[in-house]
This record gives sequence, structure tokens and C-alpha cells, in this order.
Amino acid sequence: MRTRVSLIAVTVLCIAAAGHAGIELHQEHSFPVRPGAKVIVDVSFHKVEVVARPGDTVDVTVDIEVKGDGSGSEKALNELQPKFLEEGNKLIIRSTRKNGFRWKPVSAKGLVKVQMPPGMDLVVDSSSGSAEITGDFGDAKVSFDASSGSLTVRGAMRELHSDTSSGSVRAELDRPLDAFTADTSSGSVRLQGGARTAKVDTSSGSISLTGLLGNAGFDASSGSITAQWDAIPADAKVRADASSGSVTLRFPAGTVLSGSADTSSGGIRTDFPGTLQKSHLKLSGGAGAVNVVVDTSSGGVRLIAE
Repeated sequence: MRTRVSLIAVTVLCIAAAGHAGIELHQEHSFPVRPGAKVIVDVSFHKVEVVARPGDTVDVTVDIEVKGDGSGSEKALNELQPKFLEEGNKLIIRSTRKNGFRWKPVSAKGLVKVQMPPGMDLVVDSSSGSAEITGDFGDAKVSFDASSGSLTVRGAMRELHSDTSSGSVRAELDRPLDAFTADTSSGSVRLQGGARTAKVDTSSGSISLTGLLGNAGFDASSGSITAQWDAIPADAKVRADASSGSVTLRFPAGTVLSGSADTSSGGIRTDFPGTLQKSHLKLSGGAGAVNVVVDTSSGGVRLIAE
């Protein structure tokens, strides 16, 4: 294990209009990899960048810059001092503020970079910061939890889960996930590359997923829902609810659908056999059919075979 710390205090005659001094902190740390270990990044406002790469260490760099009056900056930086902890099977990188900003008129920004080998689960827990996760994480589960912050993923992993109060989710995958979940109060969700199961809930924001392979559930209070399946097994279940927005579901040609679709305001178009009466569609289905239930208050419904 190694830790390298660089603490640089810089006095600047004019930073912003107030002329406050700035303090910068740079730390580096390496954890030895242990089988079954989980990497946890617990931060406040920091941007987090995680890259998967081969190796036998988890390498971390933390950069923080604080601006404000001298005593306030020092106090803020002391609270944000990174901690590198090993607790059981958890490798923890922590830099959090206590009870929010109490150091007015101090401002701060931070960046946490992590390089880690595939096969280790990853948890990013942030109060208000975005995350970028890149690379092939192998058979790992990746989770992102933020009060305010967006998630961008490019690569591969076994599972991907996101819970954000305000922030979008963008995932471009090299192979399908076993499971994908996303819950956001304000922000859109987009997944390319597929998942065997998917569940997405947005209060305000659109939902768009491609390459799906099985059960799925979607709920959008305000925003459209678009989902496309590369394949879907018999007896799979699909649910889509939209309060204000259209719903478009695309299935492979030859798929058999049972279930129903309802809309209070908006038309219904279907490529699948069924009975359509005004704003209610009952799908014919049959043995081994995929069960589909769609309900939208304001918006059209399209069930497309392709």
C-alpha cells in the first residue's frame, strides 16, 4: 500500500472579485486488490471518474480546490481531507463535508479518479456530483447514488443500478447487462447495448432503451417511453405507464403478445392481433405469449413488430 500526499497553499492577490486565497490539495493512494473486495467512493460535490483496467491494485487520485477567506478555506479543506479506508471487504475512498457548507463565503470543487481491475463491485455515492464510468468491469455490479448529478457509462459490467434525485443516466454498453435499474426524479434515462431485465422510473424525463432481452417495467410521470427488444422469451412481462407522454415498444417480428393498452388522450397503433375499441386495446395473445400492459394518460401508444 502506498500513499502520496501533496498539499499546496497558494496565496493569490485576486481570485474572483473578493480577492480570496485558494488552497489546493492533491493525494494519491493505492489499495492492494483482494478477492471479493468492493470499491466504494463516498464524496460530496466531487466529479468521479472510474476506469477499469488490468492490474493488482486500485489506484486513486483526489484533487480538491477551495477558494475563500484564509481561515474558512483551511477549515473547509480540513473537513474534505480524503480518507482511504479498508473495512472488511470494502475499499473506501471518502471525502465528504459535514452538515453541508458551513464555511461561507467558501467555494470548493473536487475530482476523484479511480483505476481498478475488472471483477470488483463498485459503488459511487455522491451528494451533488457527476460520475463517468468507463471500461470492461467483467462480472461486477456497479451502483451510482446521487442527490444531484448525472451518470455516464461506456463499457461493460454484469449489473448497473442508478438512483438520482436530479440527473440524467446515459449508458452505452459493449454487451447486455443481466440487470439494469434507474430511478430519477428529474432527468432522462438512455441505455444502448441491452439488458436481460430492466426497470426504470422517472418523475420528469424521457426513457429510451435498446437491445432488451426480457422482462421490463417503465414508469414516466412526464416524458416519453421508447423501448426496443432484440429478443424476448415467452411468458415475459412488460409494463409501461406514462402520465404525460407517448409509449413506443418495439418487438421482434413473430413475437406473440397478450395483455392490454389504454390511453386517455392519444391514439393506439399495433402490429399485433387484438381488439381495439376507442382508447382500449386487448391483445389476442395465447399460450406462451409475452404479457404487455401499457397505460398512458396523455399520449399515444405504438406496439411495433420489426
